[in-house]
Amino acid sequence: MKRNGMWIIVSLAIAALLYAGPAAAAGDTLVVVQEAEPVGLDIMQSSIQTTMSVGYNIHDTLLKPQEDATVKPGLAEKWEAVDDLTWKFTLVKGATFHNGEPINAEAVKFSFDRIMSDTLKSPHKGKLNSFKEVKVIDDRTFTISMHQPYAPGLYMLAQYLFIVPPKYVQQVGDAEFNLKPVGCGAYKLDRWVKGQEIVMSAYDKYYGPQPAYKKLIFKGVPEESSRIAALLTGEADVISGVPVHQRQKILDSGKAYLTDQMGSMNYLGLNTYEKPFSDVRVRQAVNHAVNRPLINKALFNGKAILCAGPISPRTLGADPSLKPYAYDPEKAKKILADAGYPNGFETRLAYGTYMPQIQEQAEAIAADLAKVGIKATLEPFERAVMWDRYKKKLHQMYIYFWDDAPEPDRYMYSLFHSKSRDYYYKNETVDQLLDKGRSTMDPAARVKVYNELDRFLYEDAPWVYLYVIPEVFAVSNAVDYKGLRDGYLIMSTAKPKK
Repeated sequence: MKRNGMWIIVSLAIAALLYAGPAAAAGDTLVVVQEAEPVGLDIMQSSIQTTMSVGYNIHDTLLKPQEDATVKPGLAEKWEAVDDLTWKFTLVKGATFHNGEPINAEAVKFSFDRIMSDTLKSPHKGKLNSFKEVKVIDDRTFTISMHQPYAPGLYMLAQYLFIVPPKYVQQVGDAEFNLKPVGCGAYKLDRWVKGQEIVMSAYDKYYGPQPAYKKLIFKGVPEESSRIAALLTGEADVISGVPVHQRQKILDSGKAYLTDQMGSMNYLGLNTYEKPFSDVRVRQAVNHAVNRPLINKALFNGKAILCAGPISPRTLGADPSLKPYAYDPEKAKKILADAGYPNGFETRLAYGTYMPQIQEQAEAIAADLAKVGIKATLEPFERAVMWDRYKKKLHQMYIYFWDDAPEPDRYMYSLFHSKSRDYYYKNETVDQLLDKGRSTMDPAARVKVYNELDRFLYEDAPWVYLYVIPEVFAVSNAVDYKGLRDGYLIMSTAKPKK
């Protein structure tokens, strides 16, 4: 009996340790919980926010982007303009990839050629297509040239030119590298147990400051309540995807605080290549049909920023004279009748189930559309399916979001230029303005170009312009961490609170 009792006690103790897991109590381990796990770990192959947050801890770039769209040194310790079309860079000494391969100019050239190749089909290619080539000068020195003057060039390199190890990538291939990457960031990958966790450890030969935490664990938990519970019970140190209506609960707990991140610029995309959304009048009618102020009040406590056009009000180039489309269902009905839809029409409204408060948003939008005769069948998809259908142009209406970054070229070119994604909208005037905006070097003149672009897209209405939701991360009181405007969870700056 005593032996059985002792065995029960020991078993319970072991179970308690296993259940506790590598949570906040372990001072050298940081646990981050996002809305979803990555679709892969090769940061060149994905632009999904939760994937890139993991990737930015494994991979690194030549420069470090700042919140005002300036840059600071990264793998490149210095740089200079050779002429209007060429930058010369010098790499830091002695930096290596996690497998020991040297980070040299040849690795930079390989990485640039890889991300720009047709084979990889990187979603970041369009963001870098103003760049022409990398030329190696010597082991630590190289130039990057452009096709034309490119105003946000350094900032875009800082965001999207990730440096990868040539020998390892060529040895394992792109598919395997997406599962088991070797990077040069502050953390190296230990293991990825799909559906459970991604475990990393601090790279002891990292060229920059060593992170305060030796272990970094990322988990994907779709349910908002489960993420919040993990934070408040100490199983997570940092969580993302915190809906507005849950933020006060976290503050009231006394166990965690909120730190700003990017704004989530939600929009309702329309497939302008097919009827009925090929008609600009229908697109404008839908803009008048959605009651943005009410959605803002009901779902976001009035804290969202209503958008007039596609450029976030917090981004360079947004036209301050534009006002959001007025909620006017009678006007929407009249426009629909003039367009040949007096009784409305049926359509499909897709959205990713991983987005915060997305079900409520989709239901509210569908209810507004029903009032003007548009019957929208809701299509909730998990992240990978939503993205795959998006790329295949299978959506009619779809809710997606982009971060309201300080640099407009970062998202406007990707989403609207026909030489970038070209999924649901194409317009020659828009292409010309986007090209002009990125090649205009004078800041004041550049703002005017984006103002004009904002006004044009306001009228052409390829989206229903919704709102920017100021997002936050929730952080345990035991951790000192400041969220970034870019929204990525780059955890090398986190440290235990003293």
